[in-house]
Amino acid sequence: MILAQHQPAPAETPLDVQLHAFLELSEACEDISRLVADAYAETLRRIVLRTMGDGPEADRALADGALVIQGRTVVMRLNPQTDFAELFCDIGQPADDRLEAVYRHALEANLCRRFPGVTLGLHPESGRLVATLALNGLMVDHEDLCMAALDLLARCACEIRESGQFALKD
Repeated sequence: MILAQHQPAPAETPLDVQLHAFLELSEACEDISRLVADAYAETLRRIVLRTMGDGPEADRALADGALVIQGRTVVMRLNPQTDFAELFCDIGQPADDRLEAVYRHALEANLCRRFPGVTLGLHPESGRLVATLALNGLMVDHEDLCMAALDLLARCACEIRESGQFALKD
């Protein structure tokens, strides 16, 4: 009778250790993404209830993230690739003959942090001037922080429109 010899398991190589660590990190990132998505959905629901109450308009706001804050439409979306909540507020359509001046004013405002935390830019499809802000997904479960960010964007849009510096058509 031949006895089967027990062979020891091969020793883990540094590559095996790194691969195992990478897989664990990947699973942890997926867990965080799920937590962020759940927190975002719950916070958006609370903000919609707080600003709009119940009803068909509230249902639309939950579906598309568009909220009316201080008379301005502010859109709030979760970017699943970055786990950041991205907020956008339309400011207006720049006048065709003043595009260079609008670009310059937007770049200066961004560089000088005239609106701290807010970035101005032109929407790639519509060409409209927008204010945008991003919140780390780990902060989205703080309803008051999200409301403050929404208010900041709406105030920024109003201030820019009232300043007249950006030569907007509408």
